[in-house]
Formats: sequence, C-alpha cells, structure tokens
Amino acid sequence: PKRLTYTMLNRILILFVIFMSCCPAAVASCFAFVGPSHHESISTRGNYNVCATPNKFGRGQLPLFAEMSSQSEEPPTPLCDLQTFLRLTSVVESGGEAKTVIQKGECFLNGDVETRRAKKLFKGDEVCFKGTCLDVLDEVRNKGYVFKPKQKKIKPVARVDADGTLEFGGRFRSEEWRAERKQKKADRKEANGK
Repeated sequence: PKRLTYTMLNRILILFVIFMSCCPAAVASCFAFVGPSHHESISTRGNYNVCATPNKFGRGQLPLFAEMSSQSEEPPTPLCDLQTFLRLTSVVESGGEAKTVIQKGECFLNGDVETRRAKKLFKGDEVCFKGTCLDVLDEVRNKGYVFKPKQKKIKPVARVDADGTLEFGGRFRSEEWRAERKQKKADRKEANGK
C-alpha cells in the first residue's frame, strides 16, 4: 500500500475545507457523529444519530446540501441616476451644473462623496447636497419620474457568404458600399449646414 505523503494529506485537507464551507449542513451532520453536544438532552446521549433539537427536516435528519430558494431574487431596479436626480429635485439649475457639482465632489450619497454622474440610485438611498438631504424614493415618487434603462443596440454579426465576402444584416460591406455611405454622410452635412 502507498503511504500518504504530506502533499496528499494537504490536498485532502483543502478538499475537506472547501466541501465544509460549501455545505454547512454537512458540518452539522459530521459533528452529530462525533459526540454529544451541549444542546442534546441526557436521554439522547447514547445515540449520536439523533439530533436533540428538532428541525424542519424532522428529528435526526439533516439535509445533505443547503437548500436553494425556489424563487430567484431579481436585482433591484434603479429609481434614477445621480445627475438626473439633482436636476429633477431642482437643487441645481441644469444638467451641466449637476455634472460639475458631482465631479467636484460636493454631492454625498449615503454619507460618502460620490463623483460618478451616472451612479444609479436605489430605494433607501439618501442624497445630500449643500446641507439638504433628500430621500431618493420619496422625491422620485413625488415627481412621478420613471427610470428607463438604456437598451443596447444589437449589432449585426458578419456572416461569410459563398463568395467569401462579409455580409452584415443583408448588406455587403464592399468598397463601393463604403464610398456610397461616405458620400451620403457628406451630403447630409452639406444640407444641414445651409
């Protein structure tokens, strides 16, 4: 038989620690076999298979894995972003002023300086500016503002046709197509400039 080396024992110990951290119920079941705990009554001291305190799995039954909740929790939706919030509550005159105020560090979010203009604000957040603190949820409800998240544009994926040219959404991007597009852009600029 092979002897256990230090490296093998170390690997086994690491796997054991990982398993125990992933499955707290397994830890409880392992200690149930070790010996009586201070939670057990005198009548159950001889039987280490039985848990003295009943749980939702029944007396003496422990789950092998931690239970997952059946409903996955959705991430909270933002109510507003910081720059829009300052403009919405009329603490600043314009969006440009809100931008400079935030970037200078004069705005506080939940007691901390916030320098990101597009920082999303959620239920329970509090924004302080020039000594006035405003609750985000109350102010957004009072104004009737509805946050509309930006939709990312779906970019066409280039497909190679039988001739070996790239096709983008039914249009071939050849040199002629590029020249035509450039000309249309120049025409639009000229028409808008007049």
